[in-house]
Amino acid sequence: MSAKKDAAALYVIQICNYVVPLLALPYLTRTLGPDRLGQIGFAQAFIQFFITVADFGFDLTAARKVSINRDDPVERSRLYWTVTLAKSTLAIACAGLIGLLIAFVPALREDRAVILIGLLSLAGTVLNPLWLYQGLERMPKMAVVSLGSRVVCLVPLFLFVRSSDQYLIAAATLFAPLLLSGLYLTAFAHRSGMVASWQRVTWSGIRVQTADAFQIFSGSALTFLYTYANTVVLKFVCGNVAVGYYVTADKLISPIRQLLWPLIQTMYPRVCKLYAEGRALQAEEIFRKITLVVVCFNAAAIVVVYLFGDRLILLFFGARFLPALPVLKVLIFLPLVLAIASVLMQLRLLAQGELRSLKRIYGIGAAFHVAQSIWLVMSLGALGTAISVVLTEIVVTALIWLECRGVSQRHALRKPALGIGDEPA
Repeated sequence: MSAKKDAAALYVIQICNYVVPLLALPYLTRTLGPDRLGQIGFAQAFIQFFITVADFGFDLTAARKVSINRDDPVERSRLYWTVTLAKSTLAIACAGLIGLLIAFVPALREDRAVILIGLLSLAGTVLNPLWLYQGLERMPKMAVVSLGSRVVCLVPLFLFVRSSDQYLIAAATLFAPLLLSGLYLTAFAHRSGMVASWQRVTWSGIRVQTADAFQIFSGSALTFLYTYANTVVLKFVCGNVAVGYYVTADKLISPIRQLLWPLIQTMYPRVCKLYAEGRALQAEEIFRKITLVVVCFNAAAIVVVYLFGDRLILLFFGARFLPALPVLKVLIFLPLVLAIASVLMQLRLLAQGELRSLKRIYGIGAAFHVAQSIWLVMSLGALGTAISVVLTEIVVTALIWLECRGVSQRHALRKPALGIGDEPA
């Protein structure tokens, strides 16, 4: 499938993916209220940390290697089994740690049941071979399955969730889609020949893949401090209601934040291959075009929210959630900043194998966030959380841009790296 058709198919599916949450979220906010919605939002943030650990950066590093080795089924299968076993080991360790935390940390006992249900997503992240489909440019198939799993889970949501007492059922319908799609995508990958056969996994192979992915993971773990961890901090400082307002605003901007995801994900394996083949000028042209689209679209979204933000909240969530409006007006700047950072990081740094700088960049971002976020959260609650996140992301994006400038000055062209175990130059 051509890149244009690939991206077009993903956009059709992505639009459908927006419709599904828009059907469910207003129902959830009115049925559960800010308190129970905040409790589920806290559980999602809590589980997301362990999902980040289980992913360990494999989704990006392995996708690049699959793209480069797409015509070698033996190497592709060896990579699949190595990454899957590594992720499974990490997920089992995470599940054990979660069990210990909810058993011995008193502050988590109230949320024990919701967190345990969240283990469905942890299992799903192991089974979802996103990196395999992305590297082979089979993203439309994955997106269709993801959409289907969400639609299926809407049925029990509308049938059985009638009041805030059924919040556990609501949580299950939110955590289950990742597991359902993972089961299907894994089975399809084996049946279709994307994974040709079992290949023996060696400790040296696991070490090579883990060492490469660690550069991404270290950045992701530090990023967690100023993304999902904010919800956790907000809960303990201000309670579930404040979390509910923050989650409401975040859910409203989530479609905007994700709208450019198909474009970036479609072009990522292609740009990786262009850099590996020494065709840097073509890769840079793709980068410039995507950046222009990113800036124009997000600027329009900011204008819409400032003009009609209160009406959007009333339409989707009801009058009880109007206190989320100031939070929304701050968070609406986040998609623009994140989109620029994603384009720079994936299509410039990661596509060229430049991984080592990420830990330093995100370390600085995490330190900056810790320095200012606690005070802002304690002073302004959910609004302070939003301000601190946007400020930190601006700093991180600026650091990524500076690193890209340095890479451009050091490298005019990069040599092809065709082995899945190759270290970046």
